[in-house]
Amino acid sequence: MAPRFLLDASAVYPLVATLKEEFVDHARLFAVLDLTAYEVGNALLKEYRKGSIRDLDAALRLFESALSYVTVLNFPGISEVLKLAYSENLTFYDAAYLYSARARRMRLVTEDRDLLRFPESINVRSLLEALGSNSEIT
Repeated sequence: MAPRFLLDASAVYPLVATLKEEFVDHARLFAVLDLTAYEVGNALLKEYRKGSIRDLDAALRLFESALSYVTVLNFPGISEVLKLAYSENLTFYDAAYLYSARARRMRLVTEDRDLLRFPESINVRSLLEALGSNSEIT
């Protein structure tokens, strides 16, 4: 089964934290962009510096493991992403996720308010509800 949901960096942490081991059970439904690992790494580093994470290596291993089960998509064409970023007043990163979701006809899972205004986007809570009911998945 091809992935149905593109996870942006803002969705990865709450999804892994909520699903825990069950994340692997649903991983075939998920994809991330190749840049997502860098964004997650940056977020982990920020949380570690704030004191929210005590063991950075353990946190990194957890997310490396979780992300190893999902499909990794290549970054889309820069020109198309730049046009979308400009026309929709988005950051380049946000436009990359939105463009990729649209091009692959996937739902974009995000906690980013700027991205949630687009019809392709859902938040983590909505994804968890869909996973629980399987209505949107099957």
